[in-house]
Amino acid sequence: MKSYKDKQLLFGLLFLGLSAGFLGRGFEHIQFSFPATNDLNQAAAVIATQQNLVPSLPAPTSITIGMVGDIMLDRGVKFKVNKNLDGDYSKLFANASFLKDTDITFANLEGPVSDVGADRHNLYSFRMDPKVVSILKDAGVDVVSSANNHIKDWGEPALVDTLERLRAGGIQTCGIGMNKTEAETPAIFTKGDRTVGFLCFTDVGPDDGAATDTKAGVLLANDPDFDSIVRTASTKVDSLIVSFHFGVEYQTKHNARQETLAQKAIDDGAVMIVGAHPHVAEDIAAYNGAPILYSLGNFIFDQPFSTNTTHGLYVTATLTGKNVTDVTPHETILDSNYAPSLSTK
Repeated sequence: MKSYKDKQLLFGLLFLGLSAGFLGRGFEHIQFSFPATNDLNQAAAVIATQQNLVPSLPAPTSITIGMVGDIMLDRGVKFKVNKNLDGDYSKLFANASFLKDTDITFANLEGPVSDVGADRHNLYSFRMDPKVVSILKDAGVDVVSSANNHIKDWGEPALVDTLERLRAGGIQTCGIGMNKTEAETPAIFTKGDRTVGFLCFTDVGPDDGAATDTKAGVLLANDPDFDSIVRTASTKVDSLIVSFHFGVEYQTKHNARQETLAQKAIDDGAVMIVGAHPHVAEDIAAYNGAPILYSLGNFIFDQPFSTNTTHGLYVTATLTGKNVTDVTPHETILDSNYAPSLSTK
């Protein structure tokens, strides 16, 4: 099995080639499709082919994106912060200044941020202290997916409170809303004359938490309107990034369901897919020229029982026009207080 360092080299090679090939041309003109691979020779062959297909053209305005996986600031993380970090959640981000290095930073926020609601007593119920909103904002987080299986751990009141607190704190949300229309509306960012949107779905519940015309809730991946939701969202922005909470916990390879959803979203207009839920980093692939980050793993989470759960991915990418270029994975590692930093290995 290849080491994380080898995988980083592989992913870097893959997307260095993609970057050279994609620059200046839209996905509608370049249709590449290749499977996820751990073979450096196969990757090099794909890159060599793609680099010769597209001529160099002047680069349009670019937007840089940074993406991390699961952030959960309750339970064991809260205990460590109170015990060892003077109750100061900002100390968790002392070595994570890289979150500020891109124009937009995206994360999955694993649960509600609220002080209201009633514990539904799920197997694991999370509810984060409202003061973490300003901490996340100051750390560089700009947009979060709240479309996950923990967002209704404390019921609909906590979900609504989370939505309101994040908005008031300057953090955009995707995947939840006061009604279905809001939930399926992408979080939109503008730089110059370019726009990028984030549309978020959960494929692992809560099934009773779906947003409706009259009820706040989440956007489910099994929504019968899935294709039209993605297509409509893609018309609102120059580039649409779709996030899924999907897959199987602790599996380092994606499954057929993840692949189907990712490819459907790309066919419907997404230019990149970013995933969460497995709590470990999974493989990176591409479909019709669009990168698929199946799972970025844990960024801040209290799961110290394995190397895979304490190591995640921070992925940077550049949107040049409608093209995704310079996709680069960086390994992150959690210390004993669950504070992340970039790995030096």
